[in-house]
Amino acid sequence: MLSELRVENLLLIERAELRLGPGLNVLTGETGAGKTVLAHALDLLLGGRPRGGIVRPGAAEAWVEGVFALPDELRELVGDRLPADAEELVLARRVSAEGRTRAYVGGRSATAGDLQEIGAAVLSFYGQHEHRRLTLASSQLDILDGFCGAEQAERRSAFASAHAAERRLQRRLEELRERAGARERELDLL
Repeated sequence: MLSELRVENLLLIERAELRLGPGLNVLTGETGAGKTVLAHALDLLLGGRPRGGIVRPGAAEAWVEGVFALPDELRELVGDRLPADAEELVLARRVSAEGRTRAYVGGRSATAGDLQEIGAAVLSFYGQHEHRRLTLASSQLDILDGFCGAEQAERRSAFASAHAAERRLQRRLEELRERAGARERELDLL
């Protein structure tokens, strides 16, 4: 669970600190209040790609930091990046005015991919209009399969692998048929 979010020099925000409570947290406000900037901050924190001009004008860099509770399943994911007795995980991202980024997990250098992997385990984040994904058939199937448990996930994975193998074999068969046809035409010409 995200318990704190700190943002410095990101777009319009010079400095902001947000403390969140347990459970669902909802940010509301008037147009232009900064909700989207906080969404950009969370996206950066979760390994998203920074867009141009994200650093506040006049600042050398932007900084986003999130403090997360550290349940056992997350402890396994972060492995040896934290002391064994750590009770929280700090993810951070620095973006220079030139667009270069640095990522940190537990105070140590990391990659944006590390932030994405860990971020997927610690935070469910939905931006404006993301509810539209629910209308896509593929998203609906993913959601339903998610409710079916590990056994169904294994079946789906096995089916996907078998289907991909079948498609490869179909392409190979078609290729062999084309070669055979080309050989027959060549023999007819001789």
